[in-house]
Amino acid sequence: MKDKDLIEIEISRIIPAQKWRVIRLITKVWEFPTYIACVKEASVIQKSSNKMRTKWRIEIDKVPISWIEEDLLALRRNAIYFKAIEGDLEEFKGEWRFQDHPEGTEVIVDVYLKIGIPAIKDFAEPYVKRILIKNFEAILEAVERRLISVKYASYKHGDTKKISGFGIIGHLYNFKHLEKCLKMLNPDFKLPSQEFLGQIFNITPSFKLYDILNFRSKTGQVVNGSFIVATFIPDMIEKDIWAIFSKVVKACKIAEKSGVGIVGLGGFTSIVAERIGEEISHQIDVPVTTGNTFTAAMAIDGVLKAAALLNVDITRTKVTIVGGTGDIGSACARVLSDKAKELIITGRTKAHLRHLRQELSKKRKAKIIATTDNESAVRDADIIIAAASAPSSILDTNWFKSGAIICDVGYPKNVSYAPKVREDILIFSGGLASSPTPLSFPIDLGLPADDIIYGCFAEAIILSLEKRYENFSFGRGNITPDKIDEIRELGKKHGFEVSDFYWGDRLVDESIIKKIRKGQ
Repeated sequence: MKDKDLIEIEISRIIPAQKWRVIRLITKVWEFPTYIACVKEASVIQKSSNKMRTKWRIEIDKVPISWIEEDLLALRRNAIYFKAIEGDLEEFKGEWRFQDHPEGTEVIVDVYLKIGIPAIKDFAEPYVKRILIKNFEAILEAVERRLISVKYASYKHGDTKKISGFGIIGHLYNFKHLEKCLKMLNPDFKLPSQEFLGQIFNITPSFKLYDILNFRSKTGQVVNGSFIVATFIPDMIEKDIWAIFSKVVKACKIAEKSGVGIVGLGGFTSIVAERIGEEISHQIDVPVTTGNTFTAAMAIDGVLKAAALLNVDITRTKVTIVGGTGDIGSACARVLSDKAKELIITGRTKAHLRHLRQELSKKRKAKIIATTDNESAVRDADIIIAAASAPSSILDTNWFKSGAIICDVGYPKNVSYAPKVREDILIFSGGLASSPTPLSFPIDLGLPADDIIYGCFAEAIILSLEKRYENFSFGRGNITPDKIDEIRELGKKHGFEVSDFYWGDRLVDESIIKKIRKGQ
C-alpha cells in the first residue's frame, strides 16, 4: 500500500534508439556529469552483476540535492529500480521502465519522494518536485541527444547504414498564409482574433507536418523524408532573431530524431541560420544545406530558357539582379556576368556591394554596376532576377520595360501578384524544378502543381539520393559556378530539371509567350 504522504512523479520520453542502446547508456551513470549540466556528481561506489550503489549530487536553480542510492538492474524485465539509503530527502525511490516503440524506445520514470522538512513543507514539497522533474527531463533529453550524436558520428567514421533520407524545413510567409493553411487543415475551423492566434503561433514549437514516403528518383532509387514547419513568419525575425533561431534548431532536432541524412533549410530558415553563423553546427549533428545552389541553378536555367523562347541574345543584354549580394543573387551574378553585356547588382549594404563588384570586375566579361536603387536598376534591364530576402514585395510591375524577362526567386515574392499581369513582359516564379515524384503537401506552400518543387527542397532530396550528407550550401557567398554545374548534373540524373513557367498558379503558356514577342 502506497504511503499517501509520498509525492509521485511520472515522466516519459520516446528516444529514437534501440532499447539495449538506451539501457546501456543510462546504466553508465558515471558519464552523466560529462554531458548533463545539472548532474554534478554520479559515481559508482559498489557494483555486482545486477546491483549498484551510486552517489549523486544534482543542482537545479542553485539548489543542490545529494543522496546515495541502491540500484537493482532488472534487465530481463526491462527495468531499473532505485532507492536512496541516505541523503537530503526523507524518502526517494522509483523505477525506470523501457518499452519498445515504433519510433524507438519509450522510457518511463516513476519517482516517489518525501521531503520531511517541518514548518516549510507546503512550500518545499512542490518546489523540490519541480526540481526533480527538471532533473529527470534533463537526463532523458541529454541521453537522447547523446545517442543521436553517436549515430551521426558513426556516419562520419564510415557507417552509412544508420542515417538516410532527408528533412525539409519550411515556414509560413505571412499571417494571411497562416490563416489559409489552418483552413486547409480543417475547413470548419473558426478563426479566432489575430492577436490571440498570432501569440499562440509565436509560442508554438516547431513540428513535423508531413511524412514524404517513397520518393522515387528517375534512376529508380527511393528515399523517405519529412516536412517540418518552423513556426514563424518573416516579420518575427527582426523582433527576436534568437527566438526564431531556436525554432529552426528545434525543427532540425525533430528531423534528427528520424535519423535523416540531411536537412534542407527552406526560405527564411536558411537566412536565420546564416545570420547566426556557425552556431547551428554546435547545437545539431545532422548536416544542413540551404538549397541555394540548386535554386540558383534553376533560376539561371529559367532565365536562359526564357531568353531562348523570346529570341533574346543573352550576350547583348543588360541583366539586373535585385538582392545581388545575397547567397542566391551573388551565385547568379557569378554565372551571368560571364554571359551578359552589362550586369547591375543591387543590395542594401554598400560595403557588400563594393566587395562583390570588385570580385566580379576582376574575373568577368560584363560591365559591372552596383547600386542601392532597385527602381533605377530594373527600368532599362532586359533580364531581372529578383532574389532579395524581404518579408514583402519590393518591386512594382510598372517599373519593367516592355519585353523584359523577370525571374522572381523571392519567398515571399519580390514582385507582388497583380490582379492583371502585364501582357508585354515575361514574369515567372524562379528557382522551381520539375520533380520526378509528385508531392501533395497538406498545406499551401505556394507551389503551382504537385510535380513542381522549390529548388531548395530539391537540393536536399538530391543529396540524400546521392548519400551526400554534407553542408553542401551553407555560408553566405560561397556558391561557385562549378558547384552550380555539379548540383545541376546530379539533379538531371535523378529527374529534376527547370520547371515550366508559372506566375503564382498560372501557367505561362505559348499563347502568353506570343503576346510578349509581339510587344518586343
